[in-house]
Amino acid sequence: MSTNRRGASERPLRVLQVTSTAVGGDWFHDQVTGLARRGHEVCAVVPGEGPLTARLRAAGVRTEVVPMSGWRPRQLPRVAAAQLRLVRLIRRFRPDVVHGHLVKANIACRLASLAAPRPLLVNQIAGVVHLRSPLFNRIDRATLPRVDVLIGSCHAFADRYRQLGARTATVSHYGCDVHRLDPTASGQPFRAEFGLAADTPTVGMLAHMYRSRLQAFQDIGFKGHEVFIDAAPRLLDRVPTAHLFVVGDEFTGDVGYRRQLEERAARLGVAERVHFTGRRTDVQDVLAGLDVAVTPSLEESASYATVEALLMERGVVASDVGGLPDTVQHGETGLLVPPADPGALADAVVELLEAPQQRAAMGRLGRDRCLHLFDIERTVADVEAIYRAALDGRPLPQSGRLSEVAR
Repeated sequence: MSTNRRGASERPLRVLQVTSTAVGGDWFHDQVTGLARRGHEVCAVVPGEGPLTARLRAAGVRTEVVPMSGWRPRQLPRVAAAQLRLVRLIRRFRPDVVHGHLVKANIACRLASLAAPRPLLVNQIAGVVHLRSPLFNRIDRATLPRVDVLIGSCHAFADRYRQLGARTATVSHYGCDVHRLDPTASGQPFRAEFGLAADTPTVGMLAHMYRSRLQAFQDIGFKGHEVFIDAAPRLLDRVPTAHLFVVGDEFTGDVGYRRQLEERAARLGVAERVHFTGRRTDVQDVLAGLDVAVTPSLEESASYATVEALLMERGVVASDVGGLPDTVQHGETGLLVPPADPGALADAVVELLEAPQQRAAMGRLGRDRCLHLFDIERTVADVEAIYRAALDGRPLPQSGRLSEVAR
């Protein structure tokens, strides 16, 4: 690295944060603005105009558009031009740290490091779905040696990259404003919207709807919407008065996917009890109106939606994959089930519906742990500590361990 390390443990840092999405990205926004609040000079790089871009600018963050998205042959000239633009930006901004998020942004930062001065190169791993693609797997492995510090957004991802040969790997969960959700909020407004009584059992899944072109997720999208819908007949057979909610809508470019899911529910004869709400911004009201929230993903990090459900002290059932065990400790803060198993999902949901006191106790403990593990102020402090330790040549802090939480 060509960065001058003297005083890195004291002075404000110049940080270039790079992502390859302009939609959603709360985790990116919160980290970028959190670092800026701590006095660092932060420049955010996004692939285009979008809601995330607008939010960053509104927060007063310097935001540069570098259209790095796209890997098809006809897109390569534009991507090459974007790569050159990223190199020039690094040379002008002269960051102490370049921190990439998401696979395309990470690879772009690695390639830029071949031509630009060598600041500390950090990659944060938000997901590992791309490793199932032979092309992305090869590219990822080939360029991984360029990375100085690999941050897993959960322990499973950090372990996976250690196995792939990452030189230095640690963990920092993507944090959020854990105090913005009030678990005492009334669920009556949401329930009234659907004509439901206070004692009607309610189960919901909060997630964007999007498919993957990868063969492994052709039948079931990796968020597992199909698993939730397929669990409905068994669940309703055991709890006939229950109502199920699919909260969220199609992600950009996935037109028709929601309609396919609605048709799936109709074929199973559960359309009258499975409500598709579309995108909602009133997450607190929605969660307050649910008894149990489910995350049936086939691949997942720690999951903002699951963290939010626990912050609202809801009962939670999640797949035993990726970072979900970081968020949900089986039998303590919720229940974990095998992925792609509608029967197991239905049975676990019924178990929580039939044990309201146990469900409430799990929710309370889940909130306590999430307040500690996912507080954005803590996670941003962790990221800063990782930067400074790496720049000073000290061992990296190992954060995010459940053992740090009082049981």
